[in-house]
Amino acid sequence: MENQSNEAPVAAAAAAEVSSTTQPAEPTKRSLRVQTWKKIQEGKVGIGFNGIFNRIPAFVDADKAAALLIEEEEFKKAQHIKVNIDRALHDFKEQSMLANKSVYLPSTRDSPALCLKVDVPADATDEQKKEALRVQDIQKFRSEIGLDSQLKLDLVVIGSVVVSRDGYRIGRGNGFADLDIGLLIELGVITPETAIVTIVHDVQVVDTLPVNLFQKYDTPVDIIVTPTEVIRVAKRLPRPNGVFWELLSERRLKILPVLQQLKEQLEKAGKKITLKEEDTDVEQHQNSRRRRGPLRRRFQRGNPGRTTSQTDNEQQGDNAQKRTPRRKGRFINRRRRTNKSEGDQSGVEVGVKSEDRKFDEGGAGERRPKKKNRPHRDFCVKLTNLTRDIRVKDLKSELRKRECNPLSITWKGHFGKCFLHFGNRNGAPSTQDDVDKVLKSLNDLSLTITTGGGDSAPAAGAAEEPPVENVNAPVQTKTINVNVELLNFGAKKNAGGNTSAGEGGNTNVNGEDGNAAAGEGAASRIESVDTTTV
Repeated sequence: MENQSNEAPVAAAAAAEVSSTTQPAEPTKRSLRVQTWKKIQEGKVGIGFNGIFNRIPAFVDADKAAALLIEEEEFKKAQHIKVNIDRALHDFKEQSMLANKSVYLPSTRDSPALCLKVDVPADATDEQKKEALRVQDIQKFRSEIGLDSQLKLDLVVIGSVVVSRDGYRIGRGNGFADLDIGLLIELGVITPETAIVTIVHDVQVVDTLPVNLFQKYDTPVDIIVTPTEVIRVAKRLPRPNGVFWELLSERRLKILPVLQQLKEQLEKAGKKITLKEEDTDVEQHQNSRRRRGPLRRRFQRGNPGRTTSQTDNEQQGDNAQKRTPRRKGRFINRRRRTNKSEGDQSGVEVGVKSEDRKFDEGGAGERRPKKKNRPHRDFCVKLTNLTRDIRVKDLKSELRKRECNPLSITWKGHFGKCFLHFGNRNGAPSTQDDVDKVLKSLNDLSLTITTGGGDSAPAAGAAEEPPVENVNAPVQTKTINVNVELLNFGAKKNAGGNTSAGEGGNTNVNGEDGNAAAGEGAASRIESVDTTTV
């Protein structure tokens, strides 16, 4: 009995210790975002490595979700529709334009407009309507809607990172979408009759979310549309009743001139507005220059370059000093550039040049040997007319059959194109015979892919398991004819501005010469999104 009494406190202490280390911490919006981004990545339902983390993710079968939404009664009755600019919503924007709806987009950060209306001629073709959505010039196919507009929106479609079936929504974390909704409600553009819809993938939908995470400025949704179902929230959650000025800082108003303009109008009308004194909605990485460095470094866990919201700072501020140190791995000797607000967190004196750093003689601090130089790439072949269901391995298989062996492939299948990079592996420059041999091997290039059926392989980036409705679909094969275009490195323009095929101009497989197009004449300026070796 005495031994049992002595062992009981020990067992209780051990159980308490296990429970304290194994129980998960309270979820935050940030942790739920990261968890969802990982689910999208692991499930292979996201589009593009750079299009998942720290943003509203683009996903496969977004066109199926758009097709479901346009069949709903809310869409059929709507005339004025506002859609955010997230890539996951692009298919729905196109369908709205083709249905002759009035489509509105968010204004730019430096614009005093409330939103932008997409303008196209009444007799515009379907292709012209799609092109009107793709232009970036605000002066083309866009008209500004000011604060004094009497616009009433029938439907608002926004993107999300994670959403619950009872209507709670978590965005990317910078708060601009919620602020935009609050502004539209403040001006009466969004009315109680306006439906707020989000389009997401099925893996982004959860049954419930912790209610305590949501504040009065968070925007709920009324309808959730996925590629497989339309979810209607049983009971509408309360929406923000306008702009909460006490939560905004002077810097936020400078970022959004439309807010500054509204504030001035309200103050002239006699309303007293007080902003918060301390600015907690800060972009930690305020360097506006283009970030450089490898993708592994830019998108590693805990990337300090992301934009944080007020909620994130409130939830993480108390635990900032208690965070577990990052796991020391292969990037232990790599340092990112700190900014003024962060100071030096690396333990190395700020301002010390890399060539002046000393390393231990024992070998622990020796630099890693540099990788061997890549083989020189002499010319590039651009393939276009690719469809989204073509995978890079389908292309590689066809290239092997044709005995065409590029040094590397830059795959941009979601944009309908890719680049084949060629060069001489022994270091000698490629000759015109080498170019002709490659072009000959790619003559009449076509890819045959299989679609439908429960046993068919998924497309690039698609889920591993086919959707339930496609299990019994008949297996079909289709052939895609691929356009081939030669892009030479270091093309030199002659006096007339044209380049011949043998001197580095753009040439198709049939040997037709072309001008060195801006942005594609020099292949060295091609941005690699996903470069894979063959």
